[in-house]
Amino acid sequence: MTHLFTRTAISMVTTTALALAIAITTNNLAHAAEFKFNWKGDTGYSAKGSFNYDTTTAPSVISEADSGATKNLQSLSISFFDPLSNLINSFTPVLNSVSNYRYLRFNFDSTKEQIFGPFDVGKDDKLPGDKWLNNNLALIDEGFSNQVLAKEFHLNNRYAADTEQILDLSNNSVQVSKVPEGSIIIGLLAVCSLGFTAYRNLDKATQE
Repeated sequence: MTHLFTRTAISMVTTTALALAIAITTNNLAHAAEFKFNWKGDTGYSAKGSFNYDTTTAPSVISEADSGATKNLQSLSISFFDPLSNLINSFTPVLNSVSNYRYLRFNFDSTKEQIFGPFDVGKDDKLPGDKWLNNNLALIDEGFSNQVLAKEFHLNNRYAADTEQILDLSNNSVQVSKVPEGSIIIGLLAVCSLGFTAYRNLDKATQE
């Protein structure tokens, strides 16, 4: 009875993983470009995030600003870490091709695979705990040239309503790396392979 339950469970997991792999392929995963990015401040605070877009419709240069429907970005997320690499907060400024961050500034050259120009990603609803990473070009673009600092990038924190502080800053740019195409499918197929192997071994054991 135990072997039957185990065999059924393995079969279900394997079949589900295979179905997901097929479904993802059918939905043109090959046309979705996904990238990761990271930034580090001079005192050790850091930011890591990811974004994606449809390569069949996006131009070579992607530019997004403000809240509302995006032109090309399908999703954009960012997480912030303290100098000990502890997660301090995470936000998703863009979800399902809609920006919920009114100060969003994001520019990406897909040919050079580089983020450039005004950059402002995070969350700022004037509430405690809000955090965002921006640069001087974004401040100038938004009309806050009086807030331009000596260092290019700033990690900001709102610790009280309408009261903000700079957690870290640096001249380090935001670095980008592309997520290999098909990595999700490869992972799911690996699950399938392990499932088939476990199923075969279990079947062999029950016959001995």
